[in-house]
Formats: sequence, structure tokens, C-alpha cells
Amino acid sequence: MKPVKNKAIIIFFSVIITVPLLAFTVMRWYENNIEPLPYYHNGTSIESRDVKHFAVPDFAFLNTDSSRLKGNFVRGKVWVVNYFFTSCPTICPKMMAGMRQIQQAYAGDQQVRLVSLSVDPYHDTPAKLKKYAAKKGINLLQWQLGTGSKPELYLFARNGLFITATDGDGGEGDFIHSDKIVLIDRQSHIRGYYDGTDSDEISRLIKDISRLKAQP
Repeated sequence: MKPVKNKAIIIFFSVIITVPLLAFTVMRWYENNIEPLPYYHNGTSIESRDVKHFAVPDFAFLNTDSSRLKGNFVRGKVWVVNYFFTSCPTICPKMMAGMRQIQQAYAGDQQVRLVSLSVDPYHDTPAKLKKYAAKKGINLLQWQLGTGSKPELYLFARNGLFITATDGDGGEGDFIHSDKIVLIDRQSHIRGYYDGTDSDEISRLIKDISRLKAQP
């Protein structure tokens, strides 16, 4: 009887371990493939779908040609945005590599746009951003780099995208250094925040873009 009892114990513990693991796997699959992406405001998920969701405000910065980079570049598109600076030696190279992955995944897709804004506009002039774009293989028809007034750039980061919890006025001593890439839908609603230095997060972001594209 002892071997039978041992076998029953093994089966019992196998079930205890397997069932929760299977449930967790199914739940994660549902979250990543079926459940609608959440809406965000001030960095916090908006649970109710009956409220008027926060919309990212319009913007006007300078692009690599010293022309206006305006909201019409992304209006009606699924788009992603991040902050960086060309001389950054730490997280920015990884973030921009992640952005390039997104560009490659949706190359030529007219429904997807990318925007990268400088946190160091004093040094990142339009001319410098243009050289950077050429060096990094950035398709400026789909992915725009922006610079301009530091107070306006920082105000948009804090109050338009909520990528930092720190206060500041965009003055000389103010500096934002965020690793977040923000996903925004066609109606200008924030639908996700992703660690731009994490390859798994970039893969999830690429997948979530497709999910938003599939929505009306």
C-alpha cells in the first residue's frame, strides 16, 4: 500500500502546483491578448470606462528641420513618445535602440508614429538632432525628434505625459531623466508606460501597438 500512498501524495502536490500555475498563465495570456489596455492619468490606471479619459494635450516643438513639430503629426495615429538627449551615456542609448525596434516593427506603417523629445534643448539644436537621426537610421517621415523651449518641453513631460513625479519649472537647474516610453491611442489617451531599457517591455509595447491598431 505504501507505493500507492506515495503516488497519491505526488499526484496531490503536482495538482496543487500545476493548477495555480496554469491559472496564472491563462490570466496573463488574457491580460496580454484579450483584456483591453487600461487608460492612464497622472501615472495611475483609470479603472472606470465611463469617465472622460485624459487626453494628451497638443504640442508644438521644433523638429530636425527647424520646422514646427505639431500634434497633427500624430493626430489620429497610434503613437509612442519618449524623452532623451543626444549626449546621454547611460539609459538613452538603450531607450533609443528600443525605439528603433518599434520603427523596424512598423516600418512604413502610416498608422504608427514615434516622437522623441530632448531634455537638453540648449545643446540638442535642430541641426544636432538631424545629424543624430542620420547616424541612428531614423526615418523622419515616421519618427520625429523634437527640441525647443525647455520650460515647454518639461511642462509637456510632467503635465501631458506624467513621466516624472518631480516638480520643476524647466529652469537651468531642472533636469528630467526618465526611462519611460509612453503609448498613446488614436484619441490621444495614454494606454501604457514601458521601461525603454528592457527588451521584454519593448516586445510587449510592440504587441500593444498592434492591439490598439486593431481597435476602431
